[in-house]
Amino acid sequence: MLKALLHRKLGRVAFGVADGGDGDIEGTTPEGLTGLEDPLTSTVFERLAYLPPDLAWEILRGASKPLGEGPAMPAAPPEGTPSWSFWPGLRPGAQAFNKVRVEPDVLVSWGDTRLLIEAKHRCFQDPGQWIEQIRAVRAAHAHAGKQTWFIAVGGIVMEQIHDQLARVHRELANDVPGLLTIRWEGLREVLYSLDGPTLPSGQSAVVRDMAAALEAWGYRRKTWFSSLPALAVQRGTGDALSALQHWSVR
Repeated sequence: MLKALLHRKLGRVAFGVADGGDGDIEGTTPEGLTGLEDPLTSTVFERLAYLPPDLAWEILRGASKPLGEGPAMPAAPPEGTPSWSFWPGLRPGAQAFNKVRVEPDVLVSWGDTRLLIEAKHRCFQDPGQWIEQIRAVRAAHAHAGKQTWFIAVGGIVMEQIHDQLARVHRELANDVPGLLTIRWEGLREVLYSLDGPTLPSGQSAVVRDMAAALEAWGYRRKTWFSSLPALAVQRGTGDALSALQHWSVR
């Protein structure tokens, strides 16, 4: 989470509350660091930037899905070496609501392609924020005219996505980039599938770190109720109540 620290995104993290306080301190959460969004973004995507470009693209493509009826990410990564920027300050584009700057979580400049990544943890995606970021990156001279993909990580409410996409298309006058979403749990599953003997040890360590971060922030694999009968047999218990007493979520 070095980037989160350098960009002052850690704030004051409350790891514990003394004197009977309720933990409601500005910039803190009762859970401490794992209740905050920016350290999660930093921890996961910093490490993605350490991986070879083709592997980073494979992970993003494997975890992402189109929003609406748009296209999926191409199978082949862009040419060149990606440049990763965390919370870059962009000048607002035309018709922007922000007057000073626009700050996407991650901006990846990759050949003729730009990836805009907006991550949410315990809050919801805002299509107004997407529009501001897309306009800002298009207005920047270094990024103008490049193919843009916007990736919303976490915070998607599927019941609202139709209206949200309609707003994006309306306000961008149908000049809409590729819109994708990634579920944190889906990213975790892609990382689990990669961690094995096929990766060099250094890359495998990076992948394991990313998966461990997602676990620490609560995006864990669940043990479903379908596992209870097997558990009951294993422990020699004869009824569901006894099985439940021995069952734990991992």
